Amino acid sequence: MSSPLHDLREMLAGRVAVAGRVVSMANGVARVATAHGVVEVVMDGGGNVGDRVIVRDGRAVRVQDAVEVPVFFV
Repeated sequence: MSSPLHDLREMLAGRVAVAGRVVSMANGVARVATAHGVVEVVMDGGGNVGDRVIVRDGRAVRVQDAVEVPVFFV
């Protein structure tokens, strides 16, 4: 079980990875929209606007989508 105070300390220290989506890129710096707001980070390995990324320690790493999940309407 995690402690909310411990989790907050980890987030403030930059040790917790945060998921987001790239909203713009310029000169290797990406603006990433996360649940905690928009952050500017260095993009590792390149990427495009709209890519899903994980942000940790001021760097963003692209997340590979495993498979496309089919959608069924009932």
